[in-house]
Formats: sequence, C-alpha cells, structure tokens
Amino acid sequence: HETMMIRLLSLLLAALLQIAFSFVAPAPHQSATSPRLVALQSAVGQRIPIEETYPGAKRIHADPDIYVIRDFLDDDACEDIIAKANAKGDMAQSPVAYAGWTSDLKDLTELAAKGPVAWLAIAGAWLQTRDDASASQVDLVVRMLQNFGFFLVIAILGIAIFTKSRADGLQQLRTSTSTTLSTVDGGSETFVRRAAALFGDGVQSSKAAKRESRLFEAPTVIRYETEQVLAPHYDANRSAATEDANRGGQTLATLIVYLNDVSSGGNTRFGKLPAVTTVEGDPNDSKLTIKPKMGDALLFFPADANGIFDERTEHEGCAALDEKWIARIWR
Repeated sequence: HETMMIRLLSLLLAALLQIAFSFVAPAPHQSATSPRLVALQSAVGQRIPIEETYPGAKRIHADPDIYVIRDFLDDDACEDIIAKANAKGDMAQSPVAYAGWTSDLKDLTELAAKGPVAWLAIAGAWLQTRDDASASQVDLVVRMLQNFGFFLVIAILGIAIFTKSRADGLQQLRTSTSTTLSTVDGGSETFVRRAAALFGDGVQSSKAAKRESRLFEAPTVIRYETEQVLAPHYDANRSAATEDANRGGQTLATLIVYLNDVSSGGNTRFGKLPAVTTVEGDPNDSKLTIKPKMGDALLFFPADANGIFDERTEHEGCAALDEKWIARIWR
C-alpha cells in the first residue's frame, strides 16, 4: 500500500500541475500591441478581395482592414429600407448566437477530464482501497476508472448547464430589434447591387442583383431605440464549420450601412483597436469608434479568406440618445 500510495500521490500531483497550467491563459481583453494579438496578426491570413477603388471607400485601419465608404446609399434608399422594415411588422429582439459553444464544450470537458475529474478519481480510489489489505493494483485501477466515469458524467452535465445559461445570458447583451428583409427591391436592391460591386462581382441589373443576393446573407435591418446597445461581440465564429454550416459557413465580411443620422452616441466601437484621426468618432475614446452618418457604410473582415477567426475585430454598438437604424449584409 505504501508503494501504491506513492504512485497515487505522483499521479495526483501530475493532474494538479496539468490543471494549473491549463488555467494559465491571457486575459480576454487585451491591447492591440499585446503578445497575443501580435501573434494573431501573423496567424490571420489575407482577407477576401474588394474593389479598392470603389467610390468613397477609405481604409481607416490596416491589419485588420476596416473601411468607411462615404455616401454608399442615398437618402431615398435608406428611407425605403427603413419603411420596408417597418411595414414588415415583425421587428423582434435581435438574436444573439452563442458562437463557439461546441469549442467551449469540448475545451471545458477536456479541462475537467485532465484536472478535477482525474484527481477526484485518483483520490477516491485511494480512499476506497486504503483499508483493504487484499486490494491489488488491478482493484485500484478498476476503482479509478469507475470513479473517472462517474465524475466525468457529472462534469459534462455541469458544463452543459453552464453553456445553456451562458447562451441565455448572451441574449441580454443585445437590446435592439431587427428583421430580415424578404425581398430584394427598391433600397434593398440598391444595397445588394452596390455591395456586390464593392466585392468585385459586377452586378448591374435588377435580375442580376437578385441572383447575386444569394452570395450574401439576406439584408438585416436593425433598430436601436434610445439607450439600446449591442455589447462587445464577434461576427465570425471559431466553430463556424460545425455551427454555421446551415447558413453557408464562416462570416468573411460585414457590411453595415447607417440608415439615419444620430445626433449623439450610437457609435460603432472596436474595443481592441486604437483610435484614429481619419474618421469622425468619439474624441474622448482611446479606441476606434465610427459615428453613424446616413448613407455611409462600414466594412470589416471578421475572418480571413480561409475562414480563420480574427478576434481583433471585436466590436459593439454604443448607446444612442436618438433612434438609430442600420442595415447589414454578411458575406
């Protein structure tokens, strides 16, 4: 038993060290110059191409590339999109998907198995056999395996409850309402046609615009009433191959058009990127912010051309003192 006890303690120490090292991870919010983001800068590849000479397009940040396109839509197109969203009559709280839940489930299960589940199984086996003089090493291993299976099931149930509660909590981070336009005509047709031209697809006719719209997700119109917000989030997904397969896979580009002017607040804010002086935003914010202006568009790339997630593009919709409307296309 002394030999078995030494072996058990060695295994227990190894398990404890393993879980300790698993918890050594960088903080989720880091500066643009942090070692982790510098590593990401080299890991993320080239974005999808666009028409760099598109009228009014100005790159306001490089690597990751972020563009503002002045006067992307005229006032009539903006007003038509808002009118169609209102006429549709189904504006509802904007959904928030728990992107990456499959990765979280896998990572947390692996962490539990290597850490607390392992050492609880070992400690339990030792307690179960320490007073049994007839217990052999085989008995000890059998007890450990039985305990491991039991505690792993408990851990998986706890992780499942955690992921469900987190998914429910994420919905509270978004207080806006939205609807997806079901037809491509009027202002939405102009939006799709110009989006396709921006991405170099050369759409000219209405028929071509409708056909081209299949390369994008349907335009979504989002309304933020006074003080409504969208908390920091990502448009891409680390687990897109699994979780986003039913909608065509990873989000490679986000194109937002501001449909009305907002007198105060309502900025789009990139919390991991430094402020720039080449675009109007919040002068008191040290991070990159873009002020809504009717007809202007904002373009950024949540993942590279191969679908590699770029966490530097985390962004949020700040509270506005006025009503704020935007239209969004994902590609």
